[in-house]
Amino acid sequence: MKKSLKLPTITTYTFLAILLIYFIVKANYEFTGYTVVAALIYYIVLKVDKKYDFPPSAIWFFAAWIAMHLLGGSVYISGTRLYDIVLINLFNGGGEFMILKYDQFVHAYCYFAISILMYFVLKKHMKSNQGAALVTFTVLSSIGIGLLNEVVEFAMVIFVDAADAVGGYYNTALDLVFNLIGALIGSVYAYRIINGKK
Repeated sequence: MKKSLKLPTITTYTFLAILLIYFIVKANYEFTGYTVVAALIYYIVLKVDKKYDFPPSAIWFFAAWIAMHLLGGSVYISGTRLYDIVLINLFNGGGEFMILKYDQFVHAYCYFAISILMYFVLKKHMKSNQGAALVTFTVLSSIGIGLLNEVVEFAMVIFVDAADAVGGYYNTALDLVFNLIGALIGSVYAYRIINGKK
């Protein structure tokens, strides 16, 4: 493991271990599972890093998303789940059609982080003069991962009857919109800022 990844890795796995113990004690098996999956995904990112040499900031961004995601679904403030809290009331169309919720912010942030990782994966397989194509395919691949996530959530609705936890049409549509926003910002950020420093 690269020296630059030791701190984010120790921090991430310590945080996940604490959460895992907490969820087991609370008999919250749903988030016990999510924590184990998050640890596996982080491990995969570290393994892939050996080939694609991600910048340390990309690993930190991804680690921060793991924390934001797990806290968002398990922490309650005044009886309201963190994911459901409105951060800034930019638009209120009633029901689920509200902007800007913590959930939407985390979706945008998640695909900001994922698009940076995807940028460096795709960059390894493209020519140096294909900047526009690289950014375009980074965005498309990132929102493709987001779409896969929504398919998994849909499967949860069908097989586990988790419709209340996942949300309805507006929730899904807004998730996809914020995925795209995050992917666009992350792709341009990787191309213009991180890539130049790497």
